[in-house]
Amino acid sequence: MASSSRLKPGETGKVSLSVDPAGKKGPISKTAQVVSNDPVRPVITLTVTMNVKDDLHMGQLNAGQIFKEGCGSCHVEQGRGKKGFDLFRADCFMCHNAGRSSSITQMSRKPERELFKAIRDGVENSMMPGWALEKGGPLNDSEIESLVRIIRDPN
Repeated sequence: MASSSRLKPGETGKVSLSVDPAGKKGPISKTAQVVSNDPVRPVITLTVTMNVKDDLHMGQLNAGQIFKEGCGSCHVEQGRGKKGFDLFRADCFMCHNAGRSSSITQMSRKPERELFKAIRDGVENSMMPGWALEKGGPLNDSEIESLVRIIRDPN
């Protein structure tokens, strides 16, 4: 919708587009055409692109919130009491196999101490929180070590 249906030469206006993201996920775009009496460019096409997140992950969370309230049911509870690949599959796989984070193949190339530190303390400037009990997470050092072992040698 334009701010005015008619603009005089030299006037400016605003164009508003609305998008219904229901049922959509990932990159989408919307186009609109602006029609004028300009003999050189009588129609201008505007394209707006956006990345639609699913309903569960719409909010801007800080990394530590993953252990609280609704997030913990997917990101913590499913892996409670598990180790190694069972723990990775329950709590890590959803992010590390979905293109949101490093894949297990990429992580397997990192030194063990770097992996341990990343899992224990988190990764700065990312959504990866520290999973150690001391950081507010659910994992003890033995559980973290089991993840490091399976990441370094997933076979």
